[in-house]
Amino acid sequence: MRIFEFFKKKSESLNDKQTENEIEKSDSKSETEFVVEIKPNSDFEYVHVEEDGSVRELTREERGYFKEVFAPTDGARPYIKFRYKSKTPDNKIWGFLPRKKVPKNIEIENIKMDKETWRRNWILMIKDLVNLEYQKKTWLDSNNTNPYYSFIEFMCSYFDDLDLSDGYEKHIESELVTKAEYETISEWHKLLSEYEPPNNDDYDNRAVLSDKKWLEIIDLGKKSLKSLKPNLDKFERSLLI
Repeated sequence: MRIFEFFKKKSESLNDKQTENEIEKSDSKSETEFVVEIKPNSDFEYVHVEEDGSVRELTREERGYFKEVFAPTDGARPYIKFRYKSKTPDNKIWGFLPRKKVPKNIEIENIKMDKETWRRNWILMIKDLVNLEYQKKTWLDSNNTNPYYSFIEFMCSYFDDLDLSDGYEKHIESELVTKAEYETISEWHKLLSEYEPPNNDDYDNRAVLSDKKWLEIIDLGKKSLKSLKPNLDKFERSLLI
């Protein structure tokens, strides 16, 4: 299911009386703003109140965070507001809130990502998918109670949350990814999209990590990521450290 929608709009409008030269000049200065809208399932018990008072759905990672098991005294437990207007000790309104306590006049918004956020998540997800040691550490941790750290969630985060199930064509057209960037990871992406875990069991993390085909994908992914790096800007390259 496609859970993203891409919206594209010009930041400057053209006047009908502009000359051809003025139009070309205006077009060269126009900036394109991209917004990626995530439409997750709306049946999760909690939502998040932002600092401006708006309310949004939770990301995959946040939902996994809620499924973790915390001791009553654990300071890492998610901060849950008792009511919409409840505030933190530093007088902020943000925080997690039970869905049923959202005022009826406030719309629960989908998650929105700008181009910079989408690319950051894209790079970090590729990084996680080619890091065998990190996968072993998180997927096989017997004390881990966050379902995000698993083969199936890593794959969903890449293909679903980044809207890559149908490939990169529209991402290139929308200038989220350049053609040169895509070419460096295209073969890895193809093998990843075709991969089927042993016995078709998406939940057997140990079997996946021992699978020769998965190890080959990781090996190719490392080489692809190395080739991708020169195409990234300084900030994006820093994410790979």
